Amino acid sequence: MPNGVFLVTFQSSLATVGEAIAVCDACGVHGANESHAFRGRQEDDGARMVLELRHLCGERYPAFGQLPALTLELEVTQETPEGFRAAGTIREASGIRLAVVAKKLCELAD
Repeated sequence: MPNGVFLVTFQSSLATVGEAIAVCDACGVHGANESHAFRGRQEDDGARMVLELRHLCGERYPAFGQLPALTLELEVTQETPEGFRAAGTIREASGIRLAVVAKKLCELAD
């Protein structure tokens, strides 16, 4: 199960669509950047993540489109001590595949 503070990069098949800082622990997944915030849960002992991503402010044409909120359904495909990779879809646009690359920045304090 991914656990710690991560630099997360969201990628489509064409380009990087955003980066954010995320905290993953047994309580869930929480993260944000200057224009989006997300929260969600880990399922199947961290093998899956379901995240709600909200556009807060910023770009006139947000990277994830004009919807105020999206649900990302991700499957963790690789996990190492340095981070993890995940892939999945946007529930509201199931034809769009999304990849997530997470680089671990630090452990969580006890």
